[in-house]
Amino acid sequence: MYEFIRGKIHSMLPGTVVLEAGGVGYRIAVPLSTSGKLKGGETLLLVHHTINAEQGEERLFGFLTERERDLFRALITVKGIGPATAITVMCAADPDDIIRLVAAADVAALKKFKGIGPKTAERMVTELRDDFSKWERGRPVRTGAGGTPALQNDAVLALLALGYPQAKSEAAVAKASEKLGTTASTEDLVRQALQLV
Repeated sequence: MYEFIRGKIHSMLPGTVVLEAGGVGYRIAVPLSTSGKLKGGETLLLVHHTINAEQGEERLFGFLTERERDLFRALITVKGIGPATAITVMCAADPDDIIRLVAAADVAALKKFKGIGPKTAERMVTELRDDFSKWERGRPVRTGAGGTPALQNDAVLALLALGYPQAKSEAAVAKASEKLGTTASTEDLVRQALQLV
């Protein structure tokens, strides 16, 4: 139903952001990988909307990157993992670490996440391992490529897709590249640039 919400941060706690857009305050649950990077002011969050008909409750979950939202959506396809558990898992570890644990079939490590028992951890590996292995292989190489024009261009295109103007996108990516140096991936550049536009 909702793809993204752009607005001013009204209030923020670890794991929760109230975003004011069009005179409406949206309470959005976010993983720590997102809330830790929000500084205030205007921001854009990619959202996932859930409706719990039994409890008559609607919830919004927000993310700074497509990768985070894709991970969340993959996690909630596993039987035994609801949206609240998925956010809890994502708050406990970096998204790339979760992807690596599943791709490596590390059931022992996955069981340590709150809300993930042995059977659920095994289901995560069984149902997500093949996809997550591809995600890991498809990740940009982090060594020696961050400052390349190709990665900067990809980051600018990502910002344009989120609705930011060309000039602001290019300036933010250039600043992000200077700050992060040559080890930054496209994803790193986009995350940093989102804080600067």
